[in-house]
Amino acid sequence: MTDAVLSLRIRRQLPDFDIDVALDMGCEVLVLAGRSGCGKTTTLNALTGLIPLDGGRISLEGRTLHDHAAQYSVPPEQRGIGYLFQNYALFPHLDVAANVGYGLFALSSVQRAQRVEAMLARLGISHLRDMPTRTLSGGERQRVALARALVTEPRALLLDEPLSALDVQSRAYVRSELGRILRSLTIPTIVVSHDIDDARFLGDRIAVMDAGRIVQCGTAEELAAYPATRFVAEFVGVNLVDLPAADGTVTQRIAFDPWRVRLSREPVNQRCAWRLHLVDIARSGGIVRLRLEGEIAIAVELPLESWQSEPFTLDETVYAVVYDNDVRSLSANSLA
Repeated sequence: MTDAVLSLRIRRQLPDFDIDVALDMGCEVLVLAGRSGCGKTTTLNALTGLIPLDGGRISLEGRTLHDHAAQYSVPPEQRGIGYLFQNYALFPHLDVAANVGYGLFALSSVQRAQRVEAMLARLGISHLRDMPTRTLSGGERQRVALARALVTEPRALLLDEPLSALDVQSRAYVRSELGRILRSLTIPTIVVSHDIDDARFLGDRIAVMDAGRIVQCGTAEELAAYPATRFVAEFVGVNLVDLPAADGTVTQRIAFDPWRVRLSREPVNQRCAWRLHLVDIARSGGIVRLRLEGEIAIAVELPLESWQSEPFTLDETVYAVVYDNDVRSLSANSLA
């Protein structure tokens, strides 16, 4: 990206693998996604200067924040980066206003109060001003922590698993509110998440990380249409199947979405049809998610209404079919 606002090339040795990340981004929301323990939070901590690096360079708006070769590193508090920690890191003995204004020590008391009031109003939490943070709900605590990260007027914003501490009932609403706030910003914003639904909703782009490296970066649609690795396909919920020739060699690798699969109790004469066993059933809102295994293993998503009209049972034999116009062909050698 030639017009990158935030650019990082970082290397750090870990016990199980090495972090080796190259990333350029503009004024956008990028979700750094992947399974737990793959190096996402370590990347954020390196970007903010909270941990040392073994190599690399970081720049923000053309200003060098870290250059390992030159042995140069700007202290964390001078980097102009806001950070919302996974546990929010609020001070329980302080009220909301004091928490939000904690980082404004360089301002006068009048300036600090004005800045805090404006930020509370911007995030719709002025009514919480005098409340102790220990009395707040999860969604309220998240907005207070976000207000504290934004009130210093950072040049970039980092959020580490901002929705992970929320219960199921409040998660969708808070995610919607968070998305609205992030889209109103005009600074590079990185959100760490291991949840593909959060990544799809919040991110302009998604960078999928595996064992310390970004294996693919693109929009949710790009990742789902042509996943670069098998892990990316599994993460975004795309089914991958190798179609063998008569001699057992792979002739074609195909990808298809779980909601494109049709189920039947009778055999179906199609190129992409398999006799499988139903091994798992899970309901999520208006969707029923199934896991089928046999000669292949695939995920299936059905509307709740369709499932209720013709339910299947665990361990039942099911015929799964995907029509050719719902299949995307990939190179057999394209995925690890």
